Amino acid sequence: MEATTVSEGRSRLRPEYLLMLMTTFFWALGHPLGRILLKKVHPFQLGAVNLVAGFAALMLYLVVVKRARELFRLPARDLAACLLLGVVGFFLYQILTFSALARIPASMNAVLVSTNVVFIALLGALVLKERLYPLRVAGIVCALAGVVFITFNRGFAIGASVNLTGCAFSILGALSFALYTVFGKRVLSKNDPLIVSALSLLSGAVLLSFVAWLGAGAKGFLPAELARAGGSTWLLMIFLGVTMIGVAYPVWFSCLKKLPATHVSVYIYMTPVFAVILSLVIVRERFSWLFWLGGAFVLGGIVISTAAKDTSTRDA
Repeated sequence: MEATTVSEGRSRLRPEYLLMLMTTFFWALGHPLGRILLKKVHPFQLGAVNLVAGFAALMLYLVVVKRARELFRLPARDLAACLLLGVVGFFLYQILTFSALARIPASMNAVLVSTNVVFIALLGALVLKERLYPLRVAGIVCALAGVVFITFNRGFAIGASVNLTGCAFSILGALSFALYTVFGKRVLSKNDPLIVSALSLLSGAVLLSFVAWLGAGAKGFLPAELARAGGSTWLLMIFLGVTMIGVAYPVWFSCLKKLPATHVSVYIYMTPVFAVILSLVIVRERFSWLFWLGGAFVLGGIVISTAAKDTSTRDA
């Protein structure tokens, strides 16, 4: 009996939990660093460079491990599904989230984007037929409350300077990511996460690169503004592309294949937490007690959601 209890305790400490925290940390980097980069480049340009860099990094890995040929072995239906995922999860999401980031503060964008957890829960129940256990709903609500505390840790007054268009872009970005996650889980039932991510990145990168080239006014191969961005800006954009796209999304899909979409998605609430912590370390910002209270709510929500998953597994 004791051995069984120890074994069950160890099984709960799944490596996916650590991987999901790493993923949300990489996504959190995109908020403060993206805000800095958008002072020099257009949102479409930043998104395009991110996707191209992420795709190149993932393809390099597939070539090194001799798995690149698997990209051409998918059935036509699954191939089309992967390319469509790229339109929703990369092309549209990059446009929407960086357009929002150019208009509203990084912390506010982080919290609005994290509402995709609500969309994922609803779509997961409707599309994937995942059961919404009361304890899991409580965890989502608890974590959402924590995000609100963190975002408005200096007070709850919203001034007239809030850009409603930016907020709308951010919420639409959350919806696009939710669609990517839920429908991506269906594609993952028969395919490898790395292959799905690579093909999705390909379609997203091609489409957004074309839009960036068209919309910014082309001079030669690169838009003039992007060509003048400078070496440090390019390095930072490539770094974000490799970590935030090339590493984070395949890891996210790998976790999504093994766990319910609703359970995995609650970890997204760690993104605004990490985003504010990064601002504290890099920019030396100060936060009120509401930030620490919010952090406790977010962590509590994740624990509750995890407990809901474990309980549902035992009941089954």
